[in-house]
Amino acid sequence: MSLFVFGHRNPDTDAICSAIAYADFLRQTTRPDAIAASCGPPNQRTEYALKLAKLSPPRILMDVHPLVEDVCRTDITLATRDEVFYDVYRRMDQHGLRSIPVVDAGGKLTGIVSLLDILELVLNSGVDPLKARLVHSNLSKIVSVLGGSFQHSVNPDLDEELVVSVGAMSAGGFKEHIKRFPADKLLVVCGDRPTIQLPALELGVRALVVSGGYELSDGLMHLAEARGIAVLRSPFDTATTTMRIKAAQLIGGVVEEEYLSLPARMPVAEARDQIFRSPQAIFPVLEDGNLVGVLSKSDLVNPPKPELVLVDHNELGQAVPGAEEARIIEVLDHHRLGGSLKSTEPIRLTMEPVGSTCTLVAKMFHQARINPEPGIAICMASGMISDTLYLRSPTTTDTDRKMLEWLQ
Repeated sequence: MSLFVFGHRNPDTDAICSAIAYADFLRQTTRPDAIAASCGPPNQRTEYALKLAKLSPPRILMDVHPLVEDVCRTDITLATRDEVFYDVYRRMDQHGLRSIPVVDAGGKLTGIVSLLDILELVLNSGVDPLKARLVHSNLSKIVSVLGGSFQHSVNPDLDEELVVSVGAMSAGGFKEHIKRFPADKLLVVCGDRPTIQLPALELGVRALVVSGGYELSDGLMHLAEARGIAVLRSPFDTATTTMRIKAAQLIGGVVEEEYLSLPARMPVAEARDQIFRSPQAIFPVLEDGNLVGVLSKSDLVNPPKPELVLVDHNELGQAVPGAEEARIIEVLDHHRLGGSLKSTEPIRLTMEPVGSTCTLVAKMFHQARINPEPGIAICMASGMISDTLYLRSPTTTDTDRKMLEWLQ
């Protein structure tokens, strides 16, 4: 977050000019991120002074209550519906995430998916033997997760529901076993076992996965091609191959489409009330319908606060709305000390009985042996002249006179 230098709520020339000049001083010394701000536009007199100095007005900020966009994470880890468990799980594990947004091909948010959701894809078998065998994927995704290759490819990009069968039994037992399932959905996994491969091909299964780095023999390969059966090669043993096939399931079926999202401009206090009642792990942050970040409950435990420097005032009642939730690091003023300002840590407090806050800013330039740019000098002189009625006000001091002369 930037450091904002603010004058009081109803800014006059001294408030605006001291904010502009002190932000410039801070950028040259300790805070290159300092930005002059005000709670409203400058009046006609101040506009004339800024025009004479060839300076832009300060940034108008009517409220500094922290917003969701200020605390959310913008380095978003995403998933798409056509990705598989294996890839999404590895990405979430790499970044230590429990949930991530899901977007379409155009980057539009379509849902969220949690780690528990995708784990259900491979751990949902329970006691149902058929459900334990089902894999919703396509052959191209399966080959990718296996790190294998096609020996014969048939409709590799077709998303379909496959029934995985492992040929780890006798030839006779296997023949009886595979007859229990629709042949056009069967994905048979076996090693270099022609006695298993042949009945699978004769039955007309959807695909045969040859594990252990083996290939189908030329004779059986001709039969597979004639029957329109896809043949995949896996470098892993049968057990590992089967596990990886299960991990090649598409995540689309477990994407949560009903979720709570947050507007980027929502105040943090309001967001906190909403998300602490929700079981979601993350909350997409949207701006004009576009995903710009994600927020978790832990992000709001101790969120970063905007940093402020108050010039030409020292009471919260005169400060920009939201200052009570900000981190006020410095006060630069020439008024009496009010009683409302509090801080949780030491702050720099500069208060002197002079006629203008711009006098104090000019004094800092002078003490630091920094010659202000002509426009900044004119700006400070304008604030001093305005607040001291051209050095005729009873609040005018010798310091005001010396600093105005130095600026000239």
